[in-house]
Amino acid sequence: MGFLHLQSSSYLTLLSSYYIYYLWVFREGKKKSNMKQKVVLKVAMKCQKCRTRSLEVAAEQEGVSFVGLEGNEKEKVVVIGDGIDVVKLATILRKKVGTTEIISLAEQK
Repeated sequence: MGFLHLQSSSYLTLLSSYYIYYLWVFREGKKKSNMKQKVVLKVAMKCQKCRTRSLEVAAEQEGVSFVGLEGNEKEKVVVIGDGIDVVKLATILRKKVGTTEIISLAEQK
């Protein structure tokens, strides 16, 4: 019985050390950048409901601190934040609102 107990405790120790290593690697990979980004996307919006939906979708994304519209016809969505995944944002806007193009991506000071 003692031999089995010793094996299970060493097995648990090994598992816990792997778990701690996994958490450390995962946390290091998910570090947020301290760089503020300004992203401008051109979205095909036909009505006010589409404009509202595009702002809602952009505001739901991780790292977003500001969302707004610009342009003569309010066809450009401006997003400012830390560590924004621009490709993911464009894909979601394309699926939920309409055709989307990435106009610019710049560092915000």
